[in-house]
Amino acid sequence: TMGGYSAMGGFIAMNDRAKAICVLNVVFLLVLSICTFCFMVNLRLKTAHDARRLSFLSPEDDSPKDFRQRGFITHVGGSILLGVWVAYCFIGYVAMAVLCLFLYAKEGNGIPTWPLTFLGGSTSARYPWLVIFTSVHIVGMFLTWTWDALRTRFMAPAVMMSQATHVVIEEVVAFQTDDQLVDPDILAALRILAKVLSYRYQRAVAQTIVPIKLDACGTKHIEYMCVRYVYRRETDRFHPEGAVEYTPLQAHAQLKTGGLRQDQVSESRRRCGRNEINVHVPSVVEALCSEFADFTYFFNSSAIWGYFAEHSWNISLPWLLLSVGSGMVRSLLIVRPNKRKLRDLAHLHMNCKVLRDGAWVTIEASELVLGDIFMADGGGAILPCDGVVVAGSLVVNESMLTGEPMPVQKLPVEESARATMSKKNYASAGTACMQSNGPFEGKAVMIATAVGSLTTRGQLVRMVLFPASVRFKYNDQLPIVYGLMVIFVLVTGYINVRYVEIGNFASLYLLVVNTMTRCLSPMLPVSMVMGQSVTASRLQSMHNISVLQPGRIPIAGKIAMMVFDKTGTITKDGMDFAVLAPVHSGMFGSEICIKSEGGSAALEASVSEDMRQALGCCHSVTALSDGTLVGNQVEVSVVKAGGWKISESVMTSPSGLEVLEVVKRLEFDHCRMTSGVVVRPREGEPTVYLKGSYEAIRKRCLASSLPIDYDAVTEKYAKAGYYLLAVAFKKLPMDLVLHPERLADLSREELESNLTLAGLWLFRNEMKHDSPLAIHTLQRARILSVICTGDNALTGISIGRQCGIVAPGAKVLLGDAATDGRVFWRDPDRECQKGPVCDPLSPEFALCELAVTQGAWRSLDNDRDLLDSLWPRIVVYARMKPEDKINVVKHYQGRDLVTGMCGDGGNDCGSLRAAHAGIALSDAEASMVAPFSTGRDGKSLLAVVDLIREGRACLVTNLSTFQYFMVYALAVTGLKTFANLRAAFSFPEYNFLVIDLFVGMFMIWTMTQSKAATELADYRPTATLLGPRTIAAIAFPIVTALIAAWICLALLWSRDWYRLVKPLDMGLDPHLWLLRGDSQEPAIFAVVMVLTLTNTAYVSTYGGDFRKPIYRNVGINVSYLFVVCLVFWLTLTGPSQFNCIFRVNCDTENSLAAGELKLIAKISGAGLVGGCFYGPEVRTVQRELERLGHMGMWLPSPQEACEPPPESGLSWNDTAAFPASVATGCYGPNNCFDRNLRVEVAVVLALMTIAHHIFATSLLDGSIARRNRLRRRRSAAFLSSSRGNMELRNLSVQPAGGRRSLSPMR
Repeated sequence: TMGGYSAMGGFIAMNDRAKAICVLNVVFLLVLSICTFCFMVNLRLKTAHDARRLSFLSPEDDSPKDFRQRGFITHVGGSILLGVWVAYCFIGYVAMAVLCLFLYAKEGNGIPTWPLTFLGGSTSARYPWLVIFTSVHIVGMFLTWTWDALRTRFMAPAVMMSQATHVVIEEVVAFQTDDQLVDPDILAALRILAKVLSYRYQRAVAQTIVPIKLDACGTKHIEYMCVRYVYRRETDRFHPEGAVEYTPLQAHAQLKTGGLRQDQVSESRRRCGRNEINVHVPSVVEALCSEFADFTYFFNSSAIWGYFAEHSWNISLPWLLLSVGSGMVRSLLIVRPNKRKLRDLAHLHMNCKVLRDGAWVTIEASELVLGDIFMADGGGAILPCDGVVVAGSLVVNESMLTGEPMPVQKLPVEESARATMSKKNYASAGTACMQSNGPFEGKAVMIATAVGSLTTRGQLVRMVLFPASVRFKYNDQLPIVYGLMVIFVLVTGYINVRYVEIGNFASLYLLVVNTMTRCLSPMLPVSMVMGQSVTASRLQSMHNISVLQPGRIPIAGKIAMMVFDKTGTITKDGMDFAVLAPVHSGMFGSEICIKSEGGSAALEASVSEDMRQALGCCHSVTALSDGTLVGNQVEVSVVKAGGWKISESVMTSPSGLEVLEVVKRLEFDHCRMTSGVVVRPREGEPTVYLKGSYEAIRKRCLASSLPIDYDAVTEKYAKAGYYLLAVAFKKLPMDLVLHPERLADLSREELESNLTLAGLWLFRNEMKHDSPLAIHTLQRARILSVICTGDNALTGISIGRQCGIVAPGAKVLLGDAATDGRVFWRDPDRECQKGPVCDPLSPEFALCELAVTQGAWRSLDNDRDLLDSLWPRIVVYARMKPEDKINVVKHYQGRDLVTGMCGDGGNDCGSLRAAHAGIALSDAEASMVAPFSTGRDGKSLLAVVDLIREGRACLVTNLSTFQYFMVYALAVTGLKTFANLRAAFSFPEYNFLVIDLFVGMFMIWTMTQSKAATELADYRPTATLLGPRTIAAIAFPIVTALIAAWICLALLWSRDWYRLVKPLDMGLDPHLWLLRGDSQEPAIFAVVMVLTLTNTAYVSTYGGDFRKPIYRNVGINVSYLFVVCLVFWLTLTGPSQFNCIFRVNCDTENSLAAGELKLIAKISGAGLVGGCFYGPEVRTVQRELERLGHMGMWLPSPQEACEPPPESGLSWNDTAAFPASVATGCYGPNNCFDRNLRVEVAVVLALMTIAHHIFATSLLDGSIARRNRLRRRRSAAFLSSSRGNMELRNLSVQPAGGRRSLSPMR
């Protein structure tokens, strides 16, 4: 029973044909459900115990992920059943739409009336429509929500994977979230509830069903995330194919034996497929089906067709057009073209030469297979696959992969059992080969080690196609909000069902459905995405910051900790070779200033032979045919200073007297922190030259060769901001010249021991001119900044002082690891007076900032208690490897801080991806791994400031749109429920159009147009949907709307002329719900509700501290002014054609006259515009007719000028019968206010509007809010100092007296 109207009563009211349709639909669904249940139970009982769950590591990116493979076999019966469900949903949807159209049938409008006649009239026909509507949407939403999981239920689990036709992949998804980043104003219980609600969501997202394909050669394989997995019978699972590792000896043997044989080529192609990155581009039909077969669209559809059935096509049609239009734009104009562009980017259309069966043949690049020996073309040609250089050398531009702007040289791998392959031997697919030199037609040759999607280029493509999932605080809290809204829907639904009399079961049912869709508005997530998209576009157009993942923009607005790389980030990319400090006989000689020595000839004459030869050969620089030097920028500056000429592996001095041949290269090793060469002069013994960090070289040199003041001198240079490289050498026995294979077999450890120090190379790395400004801006915004660099600690401290990360005048203690692994601290400016070791926890050094080396950091990371007390004071992390940078970022994330990372690409890629918001200062394609990238203004650090500014603005806008839709859901539903309880009133038609279309769509769009504030505020915006500020911003408009409505109603009820008349008592058709708004009370509800929502949208867009002042947003000001003027015009003016469009202060005469507005009259769903007005006076005439004994229910008709029937003996001019007309000055049925009431209602509306503005400017963003933040900061600082706790949980850092002080962040 619903509101006194039972479903059985509705069933009885139908004719036999309508009953038959309802019964057949229900019986069909019941039989289909029983068959489906029996099928599934029977299938699982027979085969469930044999189903295998397999595990493997997916090479989806550089971090392997666990997933399980489960095989399933297509079942004919299951496919038929699933097809019947889908067909029912499709056919039922079409039938529902057609039948809904017939509900509008009437004489003269061109819609056939025979279907309504067949079904027993409009009222009877609505019940079978309701049954179809309900069943189709329930089935549709269930199918779209659980499609992948449901498909497996209609398949038989495979006993062996070899029998399967499909594979279900259940991936263990590691969402990057800020779940632990909790504002102080969210309840712990709600957080626990959020995790429980989101667990099932995470599992559903992680499941994918993939069909098993069969090649022409009979190979079973699947494609998952563009990677080819091939079935292996021995393991009964699918394995990724497309990559292999060769030893140096195997690579050379492949070349010597003439490459692959044809049978080997066929076998490799059978396993790995073609050398292509397959990016699936859906067809138009597939793209549309994929887009619209979504739960959100079915949920939207339930609201759209619910309004359609209630003769409100003018409300539902724009919603339908917007829903369909946005889906088509997204699928056909965004998703499909983007995939097409990515496919074109991934495809390589080129030929290459490969060595097969001992002969060089030309093939298409897509025909390359693993193990192929191929020629690398120069002149900018693109490499077709990943490979190892076997003979010759390459100069390649790897900016696409690493972000490094300078080309690098790739050298052949040595033919030795002890040789190892390094990145200097590997060249990647997609890189441009600028120069190729070698023994085959003058070109280098390589062996293919990875093809297709498992190449480095394929990995980049997959990162773009399948970015890491991002979930933010309000995303995780949305399930809680929706859960609370479901409770609200249930409560209001129960009230409507139990206490509201609306006419019949069908209308009441649709009322409950529309209430549900209003409360669970699908526009809420759409508006959030809209705000992020607008901000992403603004970042690109105004700040030249590319955005790969817009979902991370609001996360950037919550950044509390920024981790900066040094070289190329805070400082400029290049380094100038400034000073050479030679060592003679264990003593430092006079410094040689490179720029003041007059060129390479003077430098050649002023240094020793060993240092001179080190300048000429201890590098990996190569020269292009035009003489351009290519390589590491530091090494290039050394070669330019030395003036040596480079020709392949031969180095010639400027004078031409010395010639060195490089016989072995020692590539840079992150663990050793060294690189070098073994050279052979024309005369004399071979020599090892090694360069590296001064700490690493110190350990490898003979003690006798080290100056006594080595540590003091190197520290002095480091403190001065120089980048230091120490250089050493060692002579090797002459017999190695005669036995080069023995030289090749020498281990690196043997070559790098017992060296003699040659001297120091000092490089000047200049600060970017705007780096100090950027750091100072972040400090004022209470954002902590640290340096995480691969350089030495003293240089890091020096750069930190220059840019402001180290506070001016602050003492810095340097932590390093002793041989036993313990951390010792010292003052690099002067040793501690009480001994060489300082205690950072002692009162004397309690205010010192800290710098740590890699060893100290790793030791502290294992001593959590000590790290807990020291980490807020660490400002510099030195000698950090890429994996250490990742650990630093994760450490801060574990401290409940939203952490940003800024680097220049290359070895920062891992930490850029690990951070909540990583920004790469690079234009290269490698920056695609970072959510944000830019190369503007010389890779300016101010891009970080702009990103945070825009992120904060986006976050505030997202919260503002959330607040609006919550007010919309609660206030509109609350007032609507009260109106239903009062007399089953409805809001006027065009007021719904203003609320849903103009305010709910256009004004929400204008809200997103507010730009970010020029300055960063000293606090962060809240990100919680359930905190006091957010709840207050939602509750205040609702409370003021209820109070204003109640006051206005009380003023109305106090009028002597007011009479309450229930629309249903007048005999109005229940489904024509828009006619129930022709009374004074709905008019009051309408103006209060429209103004409340407009005020909410406007005051939520106030600039505050995070957005520009609202007067800069022209769109929202114009739209706000329009709606406010509209509301007050309708309230204060008398009856007119314009008033009658909105059914406020309208009477019969002007309602009929409004029909002259042809266009507006045509789009009136219930024919209100130009029709009669069904005010309370109609009931007076009906009562008089009843008293006179007339049968039937009279309603005014436009054909009779809406006049009372003559037999009633009444006229609309009868002042005694219609006192309201006299008081209001209106003619006939009306909902006019008298003059005093208009003014009183306008005053109440004005006071409500003023209250909204005062609340927003004072309590939310004004002086009261600032005093409250200051009070909380002082309270938190007092608690922190009283407990002696240095934790930064939910705290921020502000500069105060040269040291870091703590204050709360919200």
